[in-house]
Amino acid sequence: MELLKYILISIPVISSMTGGIILLVVFFKNLSQTEIPILRTLGGYYGVLILLWFLDKLTQDQFSIRIYILPLMMLLVMLSQVLFYHFVCFFMPTKSTFNNFHYKQAFFMGIVSHVFFFILSNTNGGTTLDFQFLYAKSLSICVISSVAYYTFLFWRRMYNYHQKKLIAGIQQCSWIHLLLLGKTTFSILLFFYDRSVWIYCLLVLVLFFQHVVITFNLLQEKNNMRIPQRYKNNIMLSSGQIICVDQAGGLYHDVLETTFVYPNENANNVLTQHDIVTYFANNKPYTNKNFRLDSIVTHFGVNRTYVSKFINITYNCTVSQFINDWRLKEVEYLLQIEKKSNIENLVIKAGFSDYRHYLRALHNAEKRQQF
Repeated sequence: MELLKYILISIPVISSMTGGIILLVVFFKNLSQTEIPILRTLGGYYGVLILLWFLDKLTQDQFSIRIYILPLMMLLVMLSQVLFYHFVCFFMPTKSTFNNFHYKQAFFMGIVSHVFFFILSNTNGGTTLDFQFLYAKSLSICVISSVAYYTFLFWRRMYNYHQKKLIAGIQQCSWIHLLLLGKTTFSILLFFYDRSVWIYCLLVLVLFFQHVVITFNLLQEKNNMRIPQRYKNNIMLSSGQIICVDQAGGLYHDVLETTFVYPNENANNVLTQHDIVTYFANNKPYTNKNFRLDSIVTHFGVNRTYVSKFINITYNCTVSQFINDWRLKEVEYLLQIEKKSNIENLVIKAGFSDYRHYLRALHNAEKRQQF
């Protein structure tokens, strides 16, 4: 039975390490400013779980040592829940941003528990305590209370997020709902984990399920990035033809698009994918709410139909969707650097005409990422 429990508890740790390595390989040196805090938070969550597992295994039969690292174990448990909640908050933007007080609260509770156990161990009756029972009971209470509290906050965040989307007439389920389902199931099972080994098995499988959902969907997000970062560069020739070359300059596809009925043979302008990304990234023209296709045409001096087709083929979206995708990324960036600002002001600052416009663009982007 002990061997079975050892194998079971190793499963989520292995999934954490595997998921973390996969995401590190895929995202390494290819992160946008908005993706960095998301991956950093997820990496912290995986790292805390792995550290918890190693501490537990290294002191498995040494209860005299375990009682001294109990405050550290409790701190790591609380941090894992804070990090997980912080991670899901990135995908459920509401008027109230994530409050870093949760981290301070976890460290404060860790310090309080350390002081408490230090005083307890130095009392006259401290040596007569059943350390094994004290360790198991204290850690159990910490895990159950932390998971239950942050599951409640998860539900409240989801409710506020849905209220915001209902205002805009949007109803949609996503992979975050699967995480909420898994988190809720995990919280309920925790109350009965010592009743049966099968409940213990379910707890482990639910945690494993959460890690699979996170890893798979983050990879999907990367494959369907709103602003793709590829090693190949699309180029629109002056004739209206669109070709694709690799970094070495080699032709990747002979011709991506030759459907223009009247190619402009006399035009001199050549437009590349890199030109558009550089223009948007450096100049941020999309922050002007009146910025549209005609603005791009005027800036680059290219045919209106050509540039529309170029963006459609290169980014698999319309020009309007492409511009709004940059605005969405700008909102995500502003939320990170202006945490105390009202989101309605930030979406206008990013170029949206109003908050409803932002919600429609967000819904449209999420819908496109599903296909």
